[in-house]
Amino acid sequence: MVKVILHVFFIFVFSSLQAQIRTGLKVYNEFDPSRTFDTIASSAMHVRPVKIDLFYPSSDLGTAPPLRYGAILNMYSNRMDYQVTQDSAAKVSDDLAKVFADYLKLDSPGQYIQYTTGIYADLNLPAKKLPLIVYAAGMNGSSWENVILFDSLCKAGYVVAAVSSVGLFPGYMSTSPDITEQVKDVLFAKDKISQLPFIDKNKIGLLSWSLGGSAVSKAAMVSNDIKCILSFDGTEIHYYGVDSAWDIQFDEMLSLAPTDASAIKVPYLYVSSDRPKADKMYNIFDHISSKEKYFVKIAEGTHEDFSSIITIANDIKPSRKDADLTKTDNIWQLTRAFFDQYLKGKSSADLKELIERFN
Repeated sequence: MVKVILHVFFIFVFSSLQAQIRTGLKVYNEFDPSRTFDTIASSAMHVRPVKIDLFYPSSDLGTAPPLRYGAILNMYSNRMDYQVTQDSAAKVSDDLAKVFADYLKLDSPGQYIQYTTGIYADLNLPAKKLPLIVYAAGMNGSSWENVILFDSLCKAGYVVAAVSSVGLFPGYMSTSPDITEQVKDVLFAKDKISQLPFIDKNKIGLLSWSLGGSAVSKAAMVSNDIKCILSFDGTEIHYYGVDSAWDIQFDEMLSLAPTDASAIKVPYLYVSSDRPKADKMYNIFDHISSKEKYFVKIAEGTHEDFSSIITIANDIKPSRKDADLTKTDNIWQLTRAFFDQYLKGKSSADLKELIERFN
């Protein structure tokens, strides 16, 4: 009876502490002076832009309301042009919301635009040092991909630096060489954000979705201060025969420096969608030197299940066809257990139990 009372008490205290923490968002419109972007020397974006959205836990409860998802979508247009007007950004947001709503069978795009997140703009920054997770977005992606996950990570005591890469000029990632720029963006963001006083430089992990997986794996080949890598259905594992054009592009991307996968020695977790078997595939796990490497497949999982567009759709319309809150919860549990073990030094039992359960 005493154990039960104590258990309930600790849950209450933990929940109360979490309620006192909000997730802040500060946007860093940076430039990498070592690279160029726009080919016109007089352009404001001639020097390479690297937009970093920094999500962090804050005890600042303030009075401003949380951001709508539409505000997060508006930020997407700034990734290649910091001077874009709000009207132009809002139009792009409306188009994105329409695509998401149509695909996921919501009643209207406005449900996405008006969705209330748990993110607050420009709250006070953390006062103590925290682990840093650098997030590499998918092709032409941005923070909108996983903003709900970032909120959860911040409330669990992490800082997340989400990098919105644009590849080569004019900024629409569509060719293999674009990945080289994304790798450099990840490394630039890591170096820039790790200089902040509340970042623990000894606890830096990488997180990615889709094409970002190739970027973080290549970044880890040349960076010695990365402690672990988590990839959501990343392109560093490739199944041939599904799309011949993508097969060619993948081979080109694989040949671009850095190429020595054996240089990766840190713990690596790859969480996969439920893909059919292929006659031929490239699996980066066959080439890395990591002793702790884990592959987990989410049963009946799709590529989109690793994105907040699914999480939000399920919250807006739990009754919609294909809504499955279990998959989102499983991905979150794996994510937290992995980073808790390798960035916070917590017990490995939780991660091991989850992997055994899901596999």
